[in-house]
Amino acid sequence: MPKKITLLIVEDLEFLLREYSKSPSSLSKDRIKALIYIKQGKYVFQSDIAQKLGRTEKTVRGWLQKYSQVGFSGLTAIKSGGNNTKVLSDSAKVFIAEKLNDPTTTITSYIELKLLIAQELEEIVPYFALYAHCRRKHKSKLKVARKSHYKKDPKAEELFKKP
Repeated sequence: MPKKITLLIVEDLEFLLREYSKSPSSLSKDRIKALIYIKQGKYVFQSDIAQKLGRTEKTVRGWLQKYSQVGFSGLTAIKSGGNNTKVLSDSAKVFIAEKLNDPTTTITSYIELKLLIAQELEEIVPYFALYAHCRRKHKSKLKVARKSHYKKDPKAEELFKKP
């Protein structure tokens, strides 16, 4: 048997409709819409609201529990996105941009770039963060140069030739 709603909505209907129209995301709009349905008395069961909004009953039940615990402001505050902390500092980003855009650079791998950052800036940068930043922001593909590279050393090439 579906769970009947016994929640009392403190906010008035005009306030809820105004907040619904101002809400930027569809998730917060759905949360407010659930409160509007309860306040209007259109739906008696959580499953009916869930079906109307295209959400699961468990989701709507969680919203209503959150509303009863923290109120309207806590319900509409959306905290999704995970741990979105900055890994690279601004100085490291500037340093990377200078090194990758310099045509005379001798960097041939991301590990060398990571070691340069550690030496010059005294920062420890995770390899995958550095790799992702370089590929995404600078479209770089660091590779080891072959002996036929235009920057090759003619003296070093003599070692490979037969006498």
